[in-house]
Amino acid sequence: MKITAISNLELCGGKEALKEKISRLCEAGISEIILREKNLNESEYCALFCEVLQICNHFGVRLFLHNFLDLAFDLEHKFIWLPLGVLQNFRQNSTRNLSEFEKIVVSAHSTGEAKIALNLGANALCLSHIFPTNCKENLEPKGLDLIRNVREFWGGEIYALGGINSSNFRLALGMGADNIAIMSEAMTCENEIKFLEKFL
Repeated sequence: MKITAISNLELCGGKEALKEKISRLCEAGISEIILREKNLNESEYCALFCEVLQICNHFGVRLFLHNFLDLAFDLEHKFIWLPLGVLQNFRQNSTRNLSEFEKIVVSAHSTGEAKIALNLGANALCLSHIFPTNCKENLEPKGLDLIRNVREFWGGEIYALGGINSSNFRLALGMGADNIAIMSEAMTCENEIKFLEKFL
């Protein structure tokens, strides 16, 4: 199982604090990081990504570039994490080849979206949101059935996201998820080592 931390500048309190948080998560042994900053434009994101990539490379931690697919091509970065709409738009409007990427994780919120993502070239899926979460408190969670239903037709890698914690992550794994992704607790925990130890 990989534990993947999702970045959030607002939860960390700014770029310097975020870089320090990512450094501590890497040092503590996090498996992967997603730099997922929806409020930055592409040039702002690129500058931050290059700084965070240096940190992750220093610790040998995989960093996913989120959302900005053209930027991933330009930087020749091999690991991308995409909203389904970005992948759909790319397929309709670009002649570039996704085979340049080693790992293409695409977010899906239903079995239908999962099938579309796979047909468009995803080689891993992020299914969300599985459990209730403050980030989407007005939206009903998809539940463990989403993982089980996707697992019926997809044998590849599945990340579970949304309300995942040390009390419920084994339920997601038991239903067929391979990995878990966490944002809020990863960004706000005071002790990164103790945070990760809860998932052992």
